[in-house]
Amino acid sequence: MQLTERIDLGAERSRDLAERPVANPMLLRTRDVARERNHFIWPLLALSLALYFGLLIAVLSLPSLMATAIVGELNLGLLAVCTQLALTVATFWAYCAWAARRYDGKAAALLTAAQSATKGGHHA
Repeated sequence: MQLTERIDLGAERSRDLAERPVANPMLLRTRDVARERNHFIWPLLALSLALYFGLLIAVLSLPSLMATAIVGELNLGLLAVCTQLALTVATFWAYCAWAARRYDGKAAALLTAAQSATKGGHHA
């Protein structure tokens, strides 16, 4: 198959998908559940990565500051690493709490509805 034929087939598929009405309630419910999940997950991921790499860059780029003693053998660098671990646990807890409160029930209901719609090989 030549490149122009593949491009034409791709354009034809795109037209078919654009013309097809989205009336499938399962698809709409799936999109709603995914949209709600994404509104929580992506900001949480961005914040977690910013904190993780921010602390990492601070530890690596400011060695003399990180060697500053806080209490006894505890210095600022060690405190930063412990803070990083605590932030990882806090992020995990925040996701689990949010998922239990807002996401898991909707996802389970969607799964149940999808399974009941496909019993016997019939799709909704």
